[in-house]
Amino acid sequence: MKKERKIHYDTVKVSYGMYIIDEVRKKTNKDHPTETDIKKMLQKNAKQNAGSLTVAKQISRYCKTNHDYLLKAKEETLDIVAKAINLPIQRFNEFYERINQLYKRSTNYYTYLEKAELYMLQFKAANDEIYFKRLLNYREEAGIKTILIDYPFGELDINLPASHFGAYTDIKTEVLFKQLCLQMNATNYKLLTDSLVVKIFEKENKKPETLVSIGLFGNKLTAWLLKNNFFGNCFNWLPQQNKIVLKGKEYAANREKKADYGVFARLQLKNQKTILVIGGIEGYGTEKMGEYIWRNWRKIYDAVTAQECSSVIILYKIYQGKIHQQEVVVLTAE
Repeated sequence: MKKERKIHYDTVKVSYGMYIIDEVRKKTNKDHPTETDIKKMLQKNAKQNAGSLTVAKQISRYCKTNHDYLLKAKEETLDIVAKAINLPIQRFNEFYERINQLYKRSTNYYTYLEKAELYMLQFKAANDEIYFKRLLNYREEAGIKTILIDYPFGELDINLPASHFGAYTDIKTEVLFKQLCLQMNATNYKLLTDSLVVKIFEKENKKPETLVSIGLFGNKLTAWLLKNNFFGNCFNWLPQQNKIVLKGKEYAANREKKADYGVFARLQLKNQKTILVIGGIEGYGTEKMGEYIWRNWRKIYDAVTAQECSSVIILYKIYQGKIHQQEVVVLTAE
């Protein structure tokens, strides 16, 4: 028996749209039906009422597959369209279940997936921007606040030229992450030191915003998440032993062997805050995580969205300069 294949949400959504488009083209006997053609088709269906005709314009837009209308479609709108046309499958969730259960090259479902993938290739740049912003839960008005560990070296030694520094590896990761955000048009970006974390959460507002914590040990944002049990019993750290703990299993860094472990976590809090955690046990791990996200954020997006949940932690093993996904753990954020 073949292992069930999990299809990612966005691919399934476009596949569902392709299923609808195919049915519309069959019913109108036209590859490029106009709004008038679709209204005539809807009027032939005795079950339709006058209100259903209002979707004709939307359907005709979806049929223009050289545009990104379908890419930006909402699943609830596709459900309304499928119902108006009186299709056998009228709910996205039902289509999602079927396409995951019946995925085989011999089925009609595979043709919808093929068409969806070809369609999405037209808009790769737009696709990337949409998916990246979805991974971050980015909203232009709220933007992104990246929290960097603040080392007050100058307060400890008056001979140092400045009062506060960030670790080189943390800074390098932040620079790469910022470049990626700007490349994806997530331009409302602010860099904050972690001394401001308490003030951020003292406000207790429910304004949607995204916070990014770079670095594990010593970052006040990550420490705040641990203190308030947002990781449940899944994740913890042992700074004195240079280890992290995931689901009760300990993972340690080894400088001599150039071995480390990195973490990418995405938490969706009930107060509409989205928090990303990026870091390694040591600075080496944080640096490698930054490089990995820069080059492979789509793999992270796929790993996160495949879980059908809002809060996930992903563990990566770093050895001799190479990094591999080790484990994905679903979290229940408060």
